[in-house]
Order: sequence, then structure tokens, then C-alpha cells
Amino acid sequence: MKFERLGNITTITSGGTPLTSKREYYDNGTIPWVKTGDLKVKHLSEIPDSITQLGLENSSAKIFPVNTVLVAMYGATIGACSILKKQAATNQACAAILPNENLIADYLFFYLSSIKQELISKGIGGGQPNISATILKNTKILVPPLELQIHIANILTKAENLIQQRKQSIALLDAFLKSTFSEMFIEKGFPYQKLGDLSNKITDGEHQKPVYRDSGMPFISVTNITNGFLDFNNCKYVSEEDFNKFTRRCKPELGDIVYTKVGATYGRAVIVDTENPFCLYVSVALIKPKSDLIISKFLQYAINHPFVKRQADKSIKGAGVPDLHLIEIKSFKIPVPPIELQNQFAHIVTKTETLKQQYQESLQQLEQLFGSLSQQAFKGELVKNYDVFQEESLLIAAEQVVEYK
Repeated sequence: MKFERLGNITTITSGGTPLTSKREYYDNGTIPWVKTGDLKVKHLSEIPDSITQLGLENSSAKIFPVNTVLVAMYGATIGACSILKKQAATNQACAAILPNENLIADYLFFYLSSIKQELISKGIGGGQPNISATILKNTKILVPPLELQIHIANILTKAENLIQQRKQSIALLDAFLKSTFSEMFIEKGFPYQKLGDLSNKITDGEHQKPVYRDSGMPFISVTNITNGFLDFNNCKYVSEEDFNKFTRRCKPELGDIVYTKVGATYGRAVIVDTENPFCLYVSVALIKPKSDLIISKFLQYAINHPFVKRQADKSIKGAGVPDLHLIEIKSFKIPVPPIELQNQFAHIVTKTETLKQQYQESLQQLEQLFGSLSQQAFKGELVKNYDVFQEESLLIAAEQVVEYK
């Protein structure tokens, strides 16, 4: 068993694109035709585009057999991989790799996926490098016996499936909260009020870029508001003097809402759940709810609900960088049910978010486990400990992570 050049144990080629001006090459086509944007799943069988036999014959496109491994050589999805599960043609941006009798497609797929960033780093070109056929041919791959290739591919597939199951569980929890909110409050006859009337204050953070320090008082921007939480791990810091100046007008306190208002991630709201002091940049708005009218947990979810996000989408300003002005934020219409119902929904949210947090923690563990499995498999370490690997102890641990959560 040794490392082999991919070009020595596979046939590597690519497809082509019939002239787009010739509609007879595309209309009523019967030959599936893959583009790089289709390489989103491991096993590729649903292919939306097609070409005609005439288009195939009058271009460099060619039909590739089942179990051909496809790799995006350039474009937005560079490095993405899929395995053909039906005969199909491809465009020229897809490398088609046909394994020989000593290499199975699933093993090759996982190997190429594990070195995606390495392949991209070797690419030629500027802002969007290209992975050439030569780079792929010179890529070295560990080639264990077929029996072990199959076993490794099976283990990685099982671990990958566990990850997908956990992601689906998280998505279902999000969908549950959205549907519950809609059923309880949207179009139920509850009065709507403007966010500005439900708040003691709505303002935004410091408008001037400060002098950052290696340590000091946390300075939060949109990049620190993600996944429903305030993330202080990679925040900037300012001096205590600047902090005091910045918080005269905009001082976040426990129970307030911070809301992203600038950039691609505008429209995210999180509750201030810490008493530790921090200050805000102009990209973040601060909302201080009137507690006798609306509770923070309910308001946070209401602002994050698609019903309000659509209002934000219609109010966005700026040709380049999206920007929500404070006057627009204050005009958002929010359903205002009785406090008792708000508390009831907040309780549902709290329980669901607790479960979601557990799922996210187990997802992180599963992804780390998958990375460990891949690293061991493709460095040959699993071969050295084949008997241990045969017991699938790591996979059993992964399943236990899922079960206890």
C-alpha cells in the first residue's frame, strides 16, 4: 500500500458546452448536462439541465458513466465534488475522474473532499483560482486494498449521515418556532404597534471608527451577532475613556435588544444576556423595550420572524452596502398580544433554544469526529490500527453523542 499519483490510477478529463445560441442543442434535450453549481450533493442523480444528441455531437461535451467523480475546477463552487449516479455529460468547468479497478468512487470522493482547501491553494489565477487537470493528476492519494477502501467509505458515510440528521433536527426546530409564532400571533386579530412605540429608546452605536486596543472594553459590530447570540470571542476592544464616551448615548443593558442594521447580515436581533459592559458600532442598533408592553424574549423572536424581516427588506437603503436607517426600524409593525401570551411563547422559545443549543453542541462534536476519521483514514493511520478501526469505536462514540442529546 502506497501513495499514488491520481493521474496513474484514474482517467481525468472534462466536458464542454454546446453553443448557447443554437437552441436545437438544448430544447427538448434528453442527455443530462452537469454544471459546477450542481455539485452540491455526494450522489448526483437529480440534474436539472440537459442537452440534445445534436448538441453533444457538435461540442466537446461527452457522456460519463455512473460512478464518475466530478470536481468543480473553477467558479463559485471550486473544489466541490459529486459522484454521478446516472450517465451524464458535463460542461468544461467540471473535471471528470474515472477511477480504475483499484480505486472506488466513494473513497475517492471523501479523499478529494478532505483536501479541498489544499487543491484550491494550488490553483492558478488571482482572485478566483482554477484547479487544472494537471494539478489533479499530480495529486497523491493513499490507495489501500479495496476491502479497506470500502470499509473507510462506509464509516465516513455513516458519520456524514449522522451530521446531516443533526442539521435537519436543528432546521426542524427553527421551522417549529416560526410556525408556532405564525399560528399564535400573525393575523389573529392582535393589535399591531410600531416598534418605536414599544421601545423606550432606539438608537445605534458609535459612528466614528475608534482606535482599537489589544485589550480593554469590548466593542461589538455586526460580525459579533450570529446564530442568535452575542459572540465576544473575536470582538474588538477600545479604551475605557472611549467606552465611557460611546455609552453616553448608546448603553446596552441586560434585557435590551441589539439588532444588525448594516451589511449582508442586516436584520438579526439578539437579547443582551450579560451584565458585562460593552459598546456598539454604528452597524448595530440598540432597542430598549417597554417592559410593560412587550417582553424582550418575545420581541427578539418577533423581530427575527420573516414577517418583520420582510419589512426590513423593503426598507433597506444603500446601493452597495445594505443599510437600515433608524427611522425605518422604528416603523416596523409588531403584533402585540397580551403579556400572558407573550410569556407563554417565550417559554416555548426558551425550551426550544435549549434543545437547539444541545443539538448544535453535538453537531460540533460530530463534525470534529468526522474530521478526525478523515484525517486518520487518509494518512494511513487507520491502516496501522485496522483491528481497532474494524470495531468502529469512533462511530459508536458518534452515535452515542446523538443519543444522549
